[in-house]
Amino acid sequence: MTDERRDAGKPDSAEQRPRSRIALALAWMFRPDEVGRPLILRPRSVRLLVLLILGNLTILVLLTVALYQATTAPVVVESPLPLPPAATATPGPSPTAGPTPTPLGSGGAIAFTLRRNGNADVYALNQADRQLVRLTHDPAEDRDPAWSPDGNYIAFASNRAHNWDIYLLDLASDRLIRLTHAPGFDANPSWSPDGRWIAFESYRHDNLDIYVMSTAGGQVQRVTTDPAPDYAPAWSPDGRAIAFTSFRGGNKDIYLYLLDEGKTTNVTHSPDLNEDDPAWAPDGTQLAYVSGPRGNPSIQITVFDWNTMTADRSQTELFGAGGSPAWAPDGQSLIYTYERGGRSHLIAASMTGWALFHEVYSTDGLLDDLAWTSRDLSPRVVDRARAVEPAQEPPLYVELVQPTPTGGPPYRLVPLPNVNGDEGEFLSDRVNESFNALRQRVIEEAGWDYLANLNSSWLPITHTPPSGHSRMSWHLCGRAIGLDQEPYEEDESSIELMREDVGNVTYWRVFIRAAEQDGSMGEPLREAPWDLHARQQGGRAMVEGGAPEAQVPAGYYVDFTTLADDYGWERVPALWRWRYFWPDIRWWEFQKSDGLTWWECMLEVFEPKEIEAAFGPIPGYED
Repeated sequence: MTDERRDAGKPDSAEQRPRSRIALALAWMFRPDEVGRPLILRPRSVRLLVLLILGNLTILVLLTVALYQATTAPVVVESPLPLPPAATATPGPSPTAGPTPTPLGSGGAIAFTLRRNGNADVYALNQADRQLVRLTHDPAEDRDPAWSPDGNYIAFASNRAHNWDIYLLDLASDRLIRLTHAPGFDANPSWSPDGRWIAFESYRHDNLDIYVMSTAGGQVQRVTTDPAPDYAPAWSPDGRAIAFTSFRGGNKDIYLYLLDEGKTTNVTHSPDLNEDDPAWAPDGTQLAYVSGPRGNPSIQITVFDWNTMTADRSQTELFGAGGSPAWAPDGQSLIYTYERGGRSHLIAASMTGWALFHEVYSTDGLLDDLAWTSRDLSPRVVDRARAVEPAQEPPLYVELVQPTPTGGPPYRLVPLPNVNGDEGEFLSDRVNESFNALRQRVIEEAGWDYLANLNSSWLPITHTPPSGHSRMSWHLCGRAIGLDQEPYEEDESSIELMREDVGNVTYWRVFIRAAEQDGSMGEPLREAPWDLHARQQGGRAMVEGGAPEAQVPAGYYVDFTTLADDYGWERVPALWRWRYFWPDIRWWEFQKSDGLTWWECMLEVFEPKEIEAAFGPIPGYED
């Protein structure tokens, strides 16, 4: 008798029995050809095997959730502890890790741009109470706030004088000082560490470049001269250099201008990536910046090597999804914006220790241009700002609904005045006033009546859509418009498109060329638009459905997509065949759903029997 057969007849020890049966079970599951006898499990073995499998599945689920959260969304910490103030940082090696800080950094105040009710203004909040304070109230747009090193002033850009200039707000006296008076476009100010100079982007000589001027006013000095756009300057903490974004080489990279040497160097060297919006750590050893395609930004943090004047790729890390990064005054935290679910979130995150995240503020408006100072807004500044803030601003539009006959649909389709001549275009009475108001706003901003012609508005319920398109179009209930495509087809196009990929979905941002090109309307483009017609050239452009234009178009443009969103008109995504099937591109399509389902939209303007005759039973509807 062999040892195996002899051992097989012996009972297992109490310690060995469960282990051997589970091992046999696993072998039978994963290597059945190597197991010579059928698997027979006793009740206790079954329980142990089930527990083992459930335990492993639980671990896999937890790991998957943790990885997903780390890469897609910040973790909110409800009640972090305040940090003690940090000593003033100086350029040098990265500090050694100390006690784990909280995401709130060293306190102070955060300034940012907030777009509400169709206008952008400068706001701020103290870290101590996080109560929103509106610092500017002009009907024109104010944006790009930058704290002075001592926290007494905020530099910002405004078009309140009918073109974009740099202004200083003296927080102590509420006095406003206009620094630039050029007829073109000046924006994105950045202070020198000693507070004597301001770097900014300016569109002069048909090009967007970096300029420097004294905070006392006077002559400006041009820093960059490359034909490609240079913008978003960030002065280094030691005053030696200015980091900025440039579109040289056909994509956005972070560059550095060395003030003493007068030399420019490429810091990021990423031909396959777009990098933007550089922000220095207070000690000058790290750079945070935005990386990735439009519509899907993420934040990278890299160690900057002052010897080679480049980013150390071996120490470049993906920080997380978001945009507009800004450092805490002590360098221990980073704040940034994060878009999700139609809301903008201001997130603070610890740079060391547990990498905790904390939501500082959230809003339905658009947050951008973050800046952080170590000084709190004084109670006097807060009280004065709140005293002059309008109690309530008038809405951008009011929908005036006409009464309908008793027994019919609750709303009617109404004509759009002077659209497409005498052909007659219609929209639902629930949305026509918003369209009319948007049309007037485009005239004011761009200088010409782009919405006087539409490709489509209301379509009859019997309309046959293009192949592959759903019959359930928002055009049928009068809540969608198709923009005029002819201006895009012209040899000298007055429409430019920016491709924005949000996940796996492609959207388009529509820019309208301003009628006046003197700086009184619109602003310059910062990157090359997407050329849909390049697909006709074959090669890679045919496969990709187009290509970026060879150069950034000169001149001033108005962001129509942002204006449309102000009035509730949402762009729609391209469909999956857009690279080779033109109707799927849909850059021209906008709709105003107001949170309705398509069926609810149809019930606003049609009798239920009409809808059911064309589309079948209405879900959840009972006569």
